[in-house]
Amino acid sequence: MLSLGVLLVTPTTQAAGESLRVGYFDLPPHTRTEGAQPSGGISVAYFELIARKMDLRGVSYSRLPLPRLLKMLERGELDMILLLAKDAERDARFLYPQQALFSTASVLAVQASNPLAAIHSAEDLLALRIGIWQDGYRSPLMRDPRLQLQTLSGDNVMNKGLRMVAAGRVDAFYFPDDFTLKYEAKNLGNQVQIKVLTMPEQPLRVYSVFSRKNGNQYLPRYERALREVQAQQPYAEFFDAFNED
Repeated sequence: MLSLGVLLVTPTTQAAGESLRVGYFDLPPHTRTEGAQPSGGISVAYFELIARKMDLRGVSYSRLPLPRLLKMLERGELDMILLLAKDAERDARFLYPQQALFSTASVLAVQASNPLAAIHSAEDLLALRIGIWQDGYRSPLMRDPRLQLQTLSGDNVMNKGLRMVAAGRVDAFYFPDDFTLKYEAKNLGNQVQIKVLTMPEQPLRVYSVFSRKNGNQYLPRYERALREVQAQQPYAEFFDAFNED
């Protein structure tokens, strides 16, 4: 991820209204910039459908590391973070809509030769050294204090974690979004033989989240627009349209 924002201003609509400041972090293929089709990634393209129905003057996008985005949203320097999971601490700091943008599953990547075939509880994970993203969401099961966790930070955490699994430096890598992990594992191809196991937990709901300082002026419009767009095409269908290969 970049340490400086990449700012894109798009003419979402010319209707009277405010310009919405949206932040996002690298989470391919949901969000990405270099060589992305569509530009900015799938979730940016999907949000453009929503933004057109929100009566905005425009939308500006800032691509930044997640910790910086969270601080900026709390200070009101951004109006919205495009993709964010929910926990009690975040729910107290930010404004969450009632409806999620999409739902996904928490997953664990292990070597294809690992005898673990399914995860039923934390007991199945106690013997594993598990890599996790330092700044990312952790499901309730992954907060079990008995687990052996190794935090990873910096750029390309997903790629780093999968390669550490392949090299035996960790036994597994956890990520809260199966869309992203399966996409990255597929991109590595034959370089890394990975097996992806679904965690035995409820699907993770991912939201577009607003600042408590200034988000109230946008949240009702966003919720109405989101319902309309999802009724026409849910995010999962939109996602699949760009990944049919």
